[in-house]
Amino acid sequence: MKKTIVTVTGIRPDFIRMSEIFRLLDEEPSFEHILVHTGQHYDELLSDVFFEDLQIRRPDYNLSIGGNNKKHYHQQADLSVKILKLFEDENIKPDIVLFLGDSNSVLASVPVRKEGYKIGHVEAGMRSYDERMFEEINRKICDHVSNYLFVYHNNYKNKAMREGIAEDKIYVIGNTIVEPLKKIADLSYNGSKSHILLDIHRPENFLYEDRLKQIVDFANQYSKDFNSPVKMLNFKRTTNAIKQWNIDLGNIEVIDLLGYKNFVKMQQDSLFIISDSGTAQEEPALLNIPVIVPRDFTERPESMQYNCSYMLKMNADSYEESKTWLKDKPASEIEWLGDGKTAETTVSILKKVL
Repeated sequence: MKKTIVTVTGIRPDFIRMSEIFRLLDEEPSFEHILVHTGQHYDELLSDVFFEDLQIRRPDYNLSIGGNNKKHYHQQADLSVKILKLFEDENIKPDIVLFLGDSNSVLASVPVRKEGYKIGHVEAGMRSYDERMFEEINRKICDHVSNYLFVYHNNYKNKAMREGIAEDKIYVIGNTIVEPLKKIADLSYNGSKSHILLDIHRPENFLYEDRLKQIVDFANQYSKDFNSPVKMLNFKRTTNAIKQWNIDLGNIEVIDLLGYKNFVKMQQDSLFIISDSGTAQEEPALLNIPVIVPRDFTERPESMQYNCSYMLKMNADSYEESKTWLKDKPASEIEWLGDGKTAETTVSILKKVL
């Protein structure tokens, strides 16, 4: 009898990360794979082209819990009800429900586990130890209700074990971003290096006027010091905060969000990237693009450890050190991202444990 695997995904980056796992789950004859999109964010970039680029199919169900004006607790309550109602209405009896990452969608793991279903968490074990980040709370909760934790690196396994999670529940699989990026990107392309890319969208940056202004000021200073224009991705909550506080963008050009294929090329064409994104501490490493991370803490310290990125503090000394790092950047290492067989490893583990 086939085992029923339900995957639950809520935002565009998670579709990208899970795309190869989705494909192999669909192809595995011993599994019935049901793909559920929570609809946490309405995202016009989740178009036919997006799914064609990544060679993945459309979700089987969309729970449509999103809406830009919905509070996180409204989303959580709505998702808790809708996912279990879906299982009941469609007579879905999962052998395991897989969640990825740390978006609000992973909080559905709590009611699903309480109903007796097994939970798997892909991208488990990451910790920034900064609970200003909503994601930090989400990932901790999902880890502790999961039956199986799929972690990217031994460091994340150790962090989970220090919190009392049993070692036999944890599997090291490598990083999920490697396979989709290699499928999309031309890794032989060196890029035009024609701009600095600015990508700011985390609440710990855009909710604080002084901090957001400092990041914008630093971006303009980088532009002068490296004689390169800055292109800033138009994340609405960030640009709305900039308008609300009348922050002067200087020479920064705001550009529309891009589909994945075009965004990868935009990264390759960058001299360097300034980003508070978690993925930006991994993806550009594979593209050999340095990254400045304007954050106080990160759940991916290996990116700094292996010279893939530099963590920028909000002070002049850190800025000067970041310039030196960019100009004299030592060779980076990417072995910490795994062997590029994450999807195959994950599906093999699922076949053994179910």
